[in-house]
Amino acid sequence: MVRPAVVNLAKRVPLIHFRKGGAGSAPAAGNQQAAGGPAIEDYDLPARFARKPISPEEAAYINNGGPPN
Repeated sequence: MVRPAVVNLAKRVPLIHFRKGGAGSAPAAGNQQAAGGPAIEDYDLPARFARKPISPEEAAYINNGGPPN
């Protein structure tokens, strides 16, 4: 009973074929920022979207890679 299931998996043919370096390849590195639009800096964000201030205890967790010892 197990063998027919294994045989069915072995006959599977992938449906997606990728073209390497074809017309659908990624854009050039200098063009990537323009494709996503202009970047918004965190200081330009409205107050409701701004980051919350980090407490000294949270900064210690971040700098130590875990709870302070």
